[in-house]
Amino acid sequence: MELPHADLAVVPPEKITQYLLNDAHPEGKTKAAFFRRLGFRPENPQILEAELLHLARMADMKEMPFAFGLKYVGTGLIDCPDGRQVEIVTVWALRFGQPPPYLVTAYPA
Repeated sequence: MELPHADLAVVPPEKITQYLLNDAHPEGKTKAAFFRRLGFRPENPQILEAELLHLARMADMKEMPFAFGLKYVGTGLIDCPDGRQVEIVTVWALRFGQPPPYLVTAYPA
């Protein structure tokens, strides 16, 4: 299934700079190590943002209810700054079932 309203998907900048690429974040530091090894950097968050938004439009998603609406989980390949392609999982939320979908997290597949 496609992510509903994928064309409206939102990746909050702080989700990248303060979580996915933050070596000091208690839960995000292992993700930061993974993404940094691939060449993603907090000073250029738009590069990772573009890849995540691409996955929002392309990945096959599985829908799951959660306390605040609907959650969508999908796996796909991203192009990395170091030239590799890697498979990651992205999680998106439609808060109270309403668009736009927001990125919750991303991690290695």
